[in-house]
Amino acid sequence: MQGNVRKKRDEVDLWEIVSTERNAEPRRRPRPQYDVRETDSRRRQSQVSERNRQSRPQQNEGYRGRMVQLIGQEEYEQSERPRRQEQARNGRSRSVQVIGREEYEGYGRPRRQERQEQTRNGRSRSGQVIGREEYGRYERPRRKSREAYIKQRERAAYIAKRKRERKRRALFYRMVAFAMIVGCMTLVVTFGGLVYQNIHKEKKIEKETLPVKEPVIHEADMGKISAPRIAVDLLEINEFSRPGTELNEINSIFVHYTANPGTSAAQNRSYFANLAETQERSASAHYIIGYEGEIVQCIPINEQAYAVMTRNEDSISIECCYLEEDGEFTQETYDSLVHMLAWLLQEHNLECSDILRHYDCGGKRCPLYFVDHEDAWMKLIADVETYIDEHTQFIDVKS
Repeated sequence: MQGNVRKKRDEVDLWEIVSTERNAEPRRRPRPQYDVRETDSRRRQSQVSERNRQSRPQQNEGYRGRMVQLIGQEEYEQSERPRRQEQARNGRSRSVQVIGREEYEGYGRPRRQERQEQTRNGRSRSGQVIGREEYGRYERPRRKSREAYIKQRERAAYIAKRKRERKRRALFYRMVAFAMIVGCMTLVVTFGGLVYQNIHKEKKIEKETLPVKEPVIHEADMGKISAPRIAVDLLEINEFSRPGTELNEINSIFVHYTANPGTSAAQNRSYFANLAETQERSASAHYIIGYEGEIVQCIPINEQAYAVMTRNEDSISIECCYLEEDGEFTQETYDSLVHMLAWLLQEHNLECSDILRHYDCGGKRCPLYFVDHEDAWMKLIADVETYIDEHTQFIDVKS
């Protein structure tokens, strides 16, 4: 015999065994549904009719008889114990036991606690339909854990939102600080550039208004070469461009070229002045003639310059600017050089043979054009002699 044990929805304490037979193979049959709302009288009538139906003999052998027997719990336990043991040994036990509420409470409490523990661990997925009160007692811890989980998630989301806000705020502050630093640096650079331009503008104005030696003709100077226009802009005394050493005698006049095409006399004078700070080498000259013919004096005539290493103590040096890559002087530079050389020869009682190239003392290719073109150098000496002859005649000041 095999049967299913069900508990009626109206909490009937009776036990019902439904057994079926067909071809000597027991099978389970669904039990009839009971309406919870039916009255006690109708329930009793249905029980009586069911009992009468079971007591009727089977008239047809092929009829599948259905016998329903209502027994108590003790008889059911005694009749079902061997079958359940056999099914338990075979692993096929599927019977459902219907018990009272008190026994269910005693029996289901450990399992309910186990389910609550599974619910806390997030592993419970089974569904059970129970009464409202039992559901409330069963669901309250789960609801509390769910509410705690929701609160925890909300708190985690709030903390993450606060962190993102702090990061955005910190990034904004960094950007503002960077912008302020850049703005301050821009203002400093702009202000410094304006100050630098004003200072150099003032220096340029001062250079433009430098005292120029104008030739003054006296009766004693009649028949002499007048001095050229010279802008005096002396270097400060330093060990790299103006040593301040006294020049006791003058035996030669050396002609140089600046070796920087396109630079002016003022720029080369600034280069000599910056050597006091850069200290990269020692260099200077007494006079610098620009490519427009202007003349700038850097060192007094009675002091030595760093121009010719072995002849600084007895010579005067003249640097000449140029524009062409081959070192050829412009016509303005050439004319000013001829006038300057003629005047210096006259002032220091020298001859045209005392005019030398830097190349003539040490072998340096300076001035480049006059080293590569010997005939141009000889023409320069000849032009100086001609200039002296033409400008040393008697001049009548009264006329």
